[in-house]
Amino acid sequence: MERPPHGLRVGPTEDKGRGVFATRPIAQDELVEHAPVLVVPHDEQKLVHKTVLNDYVFGWGDTIAVVLGYGMLYNHSWQANVAYRKLLDEGLVEFTALRDIAVGEELTINYSSSYPARAALLTHLH
Repeated sequence: MERPPHGLRVGPTEDKGRGVFATRPIAQDELVEHAPVLVVPHDEQKLVHKTVLNDYVFGWGDTIAVVLGYGMLYNHSWQANVAYRKLLDEGLVEFTALRDIAVGEELTINYSSSYPARAALLTHLH
């Protein structure tokens, strides 16, 4: 059974509504969260795309998934401090610190890629 992530809180951001922040130091390569997902059946995707949930889904094989926990609340950044990896067989998304994260710092992911090397390449293209 998954537990809520330790050392995180949800709070307001200056320009993105709300986000996830560290309440304790997080070390580089530390597992931040294992977030369970709700896989959306293929025939229900169009329904989800018409709702606010569309902004929070992840691609999941040939369908989409709603990431639970704090997973759907990490904001995007081209200089993300957290990477994610989809564990399709386990129904989880794993979030790991890319570098040391200080208390009070917002945790961000790169929505365009879960691979830091590709994220760095995309940064230079935009």
